[in-house]
Amino acid sequence: MKEQPGRTKVDYYKVEGSPGGSQDWFEDYWMRIGGCGALTACDLSICLAKNMGWTQCRPFDPRHISREDYISFGMTMKRYIRPRPGGVIRIATFTSGLDRYLKSCGLESRFAVCRGKEDYETACQFVKTAIGRGLPVSILLLKHKDSRFKNISWHWFTITGYVFKGDRMKIAYHTYGGVFQVDFYDLWHTGKLLKGGMVTVDEVKRV
Repeated sequence: MKEQPGRTKVDYYKVEGSPGGSQDWFEDYWMRIGGCGALTACDLSICLAKNMGWTQCRPFDPRHISREDYISFGMTMKRYIRPRPGGVIRIATFTSGLDRYLKSCGLESRFAVCRGKEDYETACQFVKTAIGRGLPVSILLLKHKDSRFKNISWHWFTITGYVFKGDRMKIAYHTYGGVFQVDFYDLWHTGKLLKGGMVTVDEVKRV
């Protein structure tokens, strides 16, 4: 996928006017309490269809998504990235599940991964490269020393844009049907041994 220099945000999607979807919409118990991994994979799949032209990645028009469409898609993705006690805390579990879903759509995929142990500069470049290609970044945040991040700890969410202020990157991210901003330096430096990481799609081709 070709990077477009200067692009700093993804052309994301809306669900009936909401900036992305929310696991709070689900009646399914496991999706409501632990479906963030599956739904972040839905984010990537929708953007592959909407921005990259891989229309087989989603079962609806990505420009006009109803809440019912989104919930149905989330329940489909649940079969590939299953919520479980303790959560989806391994990057490989996420990529393996999304790979199987994309194969079911007739596509072969390769993923780019940035693990939480990587330095800040490497993580910034990872985000810039993915956004430059028009794709969001799926990020897993596990434990964090800063209580400001408690609402997104042990959680998958989606990075959709960034800006720089000096040498500090501020990211935009989507989760729970909203869009938020945070200083990426503070987010990335968790101060904990147990770290997550980031994933995006590096290459897609037909099987």
